[in-house]
Amino acid sequence: MKKILISIFLSLLFVTAGCTNWEDFSLVHIPDIEQGNIVTPEMVALLEPGMTKRQVRFALGSPMLIDVFHEQRWGYLLSIKRRNEPLEIKQFSVYFDGDRLDHYTGDIEPATNVESAQEKKEILVSVPDYDGDLGYLDRFWRFLGFGEKP
Repeated sequence: MKKILISIFLSLLFVTAGCTNWEDFSLVHIPDIEQGNIVTPEMVALLEPGMTKRQVRFALGSPMLIDVFHEQRWGYLLSIKRRNEPLEIKQFSVYFDGDRLDHYTGDIEPATNVESAQEKKEILVSVPDYDGDLGYLDRFWRFLGFGEKP
């Protein structure tokens, strides 16, 4: 009789266990997965029309997408997958007119509690001028003290 009760109990346990969502009760850690560019409202608040591409890259980081057909648009994408939640995708685009920032659009609004405009200007003015990547040979030639490559 004891074996019958144990077998009934175990069979009921297995039958009811199939009706639950095991992801909620899992002992395995499932981390949040963030992929792409993390753009915060504080970073967006640094943007002002007329900024150079270097200043925008300094404020937001390197863009994830630079379209060959639309070189004046940079795309910042972020996908976040949290445990037991649907995939969340945030998009942010920056548009240029030549080398200057024209406007921006996207899912991220600028923060309202940002420091003064003077402090923002000090942060972005500190970006050094740089006119392109020196090749390895050019850097080596300058390291040796010969100046420009012949």
